Amino acid sequence: MYKTVLKFIKKPAFKITTSLLIIVALLYWLPWTELKETLGKISLISWLLVLVGFIAGHMIGVVKWKLLVNMGKTPLPFLVAVRCYFAGLFSNLFLPSLAGGDIVKTGLAIRYNKEKGTSIFGTILDRIIDTASVVFIIIVAALLSPKFVQPQDQKIIYLIVGIFLAMFLSGVIFLAIPVERIKNQKIQDVLKRAREILKLVYKKPARPVIAFILSLSVQSTFIFLTIYLAGICDIHIPVVLWFLVWPLAKLSALLPISLGGIGVREVALAALLSRVSIPLADSVALGLLWESVLISGGLFGGLLFLALKYVSSQDIPSLTSFSKTDEPMNELP
Repeated sequence: MYKTVLKFIKKPAFKITTSLLIIVALLYWLPWTELKETLGKISLISWLLVLVGFIAGHMIGVVKWKLLVNMGKTPLPFLVAVRCYFAGLFSNLFLPSLAGGDIVKTGLAIRYNKEKGTSIFGTILDRIIDTASVVFIIIVAALLSPKFVQPQDQKIIYLIVGIFLAMFLSGVIFLAIPVERIKNQKIQDVLKRAREILKLVYKKPARPVIAFILSLSVQSTFIFLTIYLAGICDIHIPVVLWFLVWPLAKLSALLPISLGGIGVREVALAALLSRVSIPLADSVALGLLWESVLISGGLFGGLLFLALKYVSSQDIPSLTSFSKTDEPMNELP
């Protein structure tokens, strides 16, 4: 029964339906006049400024991802890394989970450098560092805003930190298992390869540290962009609360029940902002505005991927040639 439910939830159709139902329900129940009034406060120039900031944040993300992927013998040139990264960002619009974009950009990187292990490990490490930076921001913001954090909130924060630590410790324990005790040859190969890549990280310890700092700067950039949008929408709360509310809403989007967190993120943001007496219509309008920036940023990523094909002289991999036979995340050698 449990496996059947889990298999059903994983289906893209379920996630798309969930996102659509949430958005439709919000638009149906909320006072349309208030929602429209809040959305109308944002000028096109202001929205474009946020979009430019969003893309600039992802350019920092390119530098961070490239830093971690380029630990092998064939480093990705910057323009190739930009194409791979933004192809992943574009793919997030259509694939059922945020990991879909990671799979696409990793697959394209492998097509260029032919280094499956370092490309996959670099992307996984990048995702772990991003999650760690979000959790770090939540903890610091919670410590700086104790009046906002109620007992039930503390339990949620403890749960998030506990899950992250459990995942981290599980990885450490897996890497510490003697290879000869593992009977499955494929898992043996994965463990051996992971250890070889960790040796590369050991030789370049500054890279994960720099990546973490860059990740903090990216997350902070997105939070300040949200504060800018919120200010125009007449949503005013202390800055430190944004550093608590925004990451919590972002983490909620990781729940595997919607298409890229669409709908879930808006509900979580509205619920959190209602604690400081922000009207529901204003909160949802802010969430929808940010969603429009996410979607537009993804579309820009697709256009940039195509445009750089004619600008760069590098042997850049083709997105259209990425097929099911190239499922890198499932084939760590």
